[in-house]
Amino acid sequence: MRPKLLAIAAVCVAVVAVVAIGAYVVLSDDDDSSSTASPGGETTSTGPRSMTIRVLATVTTARPVDLPPRNVQNKGDRVFVESQLTNAVPQFGRPKGSIIGQDYSTITYLSPTERLVNVQITLPGGGLHLRGRLTVADQEAVVKIPVISGTRDFAGATGFSEARSAPGNHTLNIYRLKLP
Repeated sequence: MRPKLLAIAAVCVAVVAVVAIGAYVVLSDDDDSSSTASPGGETTSTGPRSMTIRVLATVTTARPVDLPPRNVQNKGDRVFVESQLTNAVPQFGRPKGSIIGQDYSTITYLSPTERLVNVQITLPGGGLHLRGRLTVADQEAVVKIPVISGTRDFAGATGFSEARSAPGNHTLNIYRLKLP
């Protein structure tokens, strides 16, 4: 029975890779309004703005919780995943290749093909919270998960995350944010 549990964990890690728990961060500011730098170097906004963050994630830990009946994917099974985020280009005031954050995900099985994904992301300057449903059909497809909130520099963030597989067991996540 142990090989089945390992196979389930491997499938869950693959799903997480598609779900986009990321690090290949390219921060581009698609401002919908004017913004100016304050004396401390912080950006202040005079209205709503858009921001796109691209991240490449590397899974560092995946811990499955297999509820009875064991070794079968069933409703209520979960996988807790941690990923490391690294700069792909200089950004957040750090050079390319720098570790810039982490994400913590919980994937809960709702059915054999449906998952609830809950992700907390830490980045320089704040964090993001994503939550949404994922249908596991085509692991090569782009997966979209809503951004439901943010903290500090990302306070009030909404939008969505797009995730796709990237070379080297990484996941490319693109966060398209709307900030107040």
